Amino acid sequence: MPDRAWTSWLLTRGPVRAVDVRRAGPGSVVVALRGPVGEKDGQRAARALAHVLATGPREAHIDLAHARSMPPSSVAALFLPLTVMARAHGVALTVHRADPGTRAALRGLGLDRALDYSDEAP
Repeated sequence: MPDRAWTSWLLTRGPVRAVDVRRAGPGSVVVALRGPVGEKDGQRAARALAHVLATGPREAHIDLAHARSMPPSSVAALFLPLTVMARAHGVALTVHRADPGTRAALRGLGLDRALDYSDEAP
């Protein structure tokens, strides 16, 4: 889980309106994206989430229920580096409540084998 200094950085300089990170139990984190997520927001969120994944959770749940439809460039900016980092740290990624456009973009990027999907809340 992010330490206090990292959390402070997220709140002051990070994608404040776009990302909410919380512990869901031992070895599990939930990352909720909300609002519009542009390409730059996706890049910043990917960098922030890479730090979270480096702290050692076994699984990460990405909840997209409150994120507006993400264009393919935002999906790529967020999920390509995130899946690389997750694989490097042995973290299982599950995408929750993604809209059809986001799922199509993920499929188009070839990430279906690297991600699990759920229509349920994490």
